[in-house]
Amino acid sequence: MMIGYSIALVVLAIMFMVGGIVYGMGIASDIKKLKDFGKDEILQTAINGVIVGTLIIALSQGGAISTVINSVVLNASPGLNCSAFNSNYAICFANNYLVGISTNIKGYIFPSLLDAALELLIPTATAYGIIGTFSSISLSVGLASISFKAIFSPILTEETYIISALTFSVISIYIQSALLEVISIITLPLLLPTGIILRTFYPTRKLGGSIIALSIGLFLIFPLTYLLDAQIAYNYSSITAAKSATAILSYSKSISGSIFSMDRNSSISTYMSGTLNMASNFFSMFLTLISSILKEVSLLVIEVFFMPAFSIILTAISTREFAKLLGSEISFGKFDIF
Repeated sequence: MMIGYSIALVVLAIMFMVGGIVYGMGIASDIKKLKDFGKDEILQTAINGVIVGTLIIALSQGGAISTVINSVVLNASPGLNCSAFNSNYAICFANNYLVGISTNIKGYIFPSLLDAALELLIPTATAYGIIGTFSSISLSVGLASISFKAIFSPILTEETYIISALTFSVISIYIQSALLEVISIITLPLLLPTGIILRTFYPTRKLGGSIIALSIGLFLIFPLTYLLDAQIAYNYSSITAAKSATAILSYSKSISGSIFSMDRNSSISTYMSGTLNMASNFFSMFLTLISSILKEVSLLVIEVFFMPAFSIILTAISTREFAKLLGSEISFGKFDIF
């Protein structure tokens, strides 16, 4: 048993004795308020004892709730290997879904959100550098000169938006992964025992109930919502966008190399015509590939930003209901409408 729960049990035993003493003093002195207070403390301590016992049995490794959660996760993602995260396969899956090597959903293997973002970001950013350098120069043949800035400016604008979205997505993914690791580390060993101890004392009873509810919501509900998110998103996932991003990079390199390797000793009209044709072909190719990238980036933004917001709302609602069961209240201000 973790030390936090041992301390909680000691505190419960002490408060049970204190309640008994106060109740006995109330009977001896025939003071109704003392008797009621002592009786209430004995009742609340007994309830806390039931809560502690239930949580230890349910959430410990091999406990009822842990077994059910792990079974649900393994059914949706067979072959998941978890040796950390306090034996919580839901947190393990969520972390793997965010930053792991791959995610197994109903037998299909998909890259993690981090891999999906980087597979788009790295080639797109590299292509942006190549195109940006290429568009900033001008080619001169005799008295004629060619500038590609006007042609490639729309391309650079589109890629700027894509790179910004992907950069913020990568940052968000790492933040969510770090949050899940913190939840795994502190919820059961620290946060939940703290809530139990605080609920034992009369002045902090509601605060303790709120912390217990928050612990349950973070440890059970929040990571399970990532499983729901993955189940929804996997139907729309594809690898075409990553291929398109790589194609843009390859085509950027080839078109720039082809233009600079053209024979400048040829006639001005032939040189300019060939150069402009290559630039035009690249622009057309980009318009074809960018639609695939934008579609995948849009899906990634939904998975990285909007679905976690939905997860937070579900967790907040569940936490509030758990708090009510424990005789506490949690308010989220204007968000209480949910």
